[in-house]
Amino acid sequence: MAQTAVPDLKSFNDAPDTAKTRVGTVAALFGISVPTVWRRARAGLIPAPHKIGGTTVWNVGDLRRALAGGAQ
Repeated sequence: MAQTAVPDLKSFNDAPDTAKTRVGTVAALFGISVPTVWRRARAGLIPAPHKIGGTTVWNVGDLRRALAGGAQ
C-alpha cells in the first residue's frame, strides 16, 4: 500500500489517519521546537516516530489522538 505524506501543516486536517508526516509538522502542531519534538518522543510524551527507509515519520492518526488528549 502506498504511503500518504503530509507535506505541511496546511494539509494536516485533510490527510487520512494513515498518512505520515515529518518532524517540522509535528513541531508546528504541538507549538514546540524540533529538538523538543525529539526529546518528548524519547520521553514518551508524544507518539513515537517510525522509520520508513531513511526517513523518520509520524502517523497522522496517532498525532491527532495525542492532540485531543487521548492515548498514544
